[in-house]
Amino acid sequence: MNRMRLVRGLSAGVAIVALSCTAIAASAKAERPCSGSCSTVVQVLTPPNVFPQELRIDLDCTLAHLGRTTGVAFQTVTPLGAPNGAILTTAIENATTYTAANRDMLDQSFIGKALINLETGEVRYIGTETFEGGTGRFENATGTSELTGTASIFTGTGLFAVQGRIAY
Repeated sequence: MNRMRLVRGLSAGVAIVALSCTAIAASAKAERPCSGSCSTVVQVLTPPNVFPQELRIDLDCTLAHLGRTTGVAFQTVTPLGAPNGAILTTAIENATTYTAANRDMLDQSFIGKALINLETGEVRYIGTETFEGGTGRFENATGTSELTGTASIFTGTGLFAVQGRIAY
């Protein structure tokens, strides 16, 4: 009889653990590929040749899991020394809010580097964006993506592409 109680007790305990693990797995965020591209329009917010430079960047994007997306980034550009000939190397960082077609928002931070050709105005940049929550389905979003892009300091326009993973 005691053996039967022990078996029932162990069976109940195993069932509870199994249900707990199932609940944890069901609440885990699914990780998905995240990719896409954006066109940018840059507005310089600080006087010319004053560093760090503060920029506002308006985004028009097509991104996986967001669809047609708009965004606004506020970026800081800091030189990493004197120019090497016509090339200025800078650290760049920004905070961005992407707004999906259904108005859900995804927040991210970005850290990277840029090479600016002071003669041609061409900017080439790379870095990592980190997803940090948002609203709607992105409330607890996490993940990262690698970002590469180009821009022009003369026209104030550019393009970038992203490739990474997001969980929400």
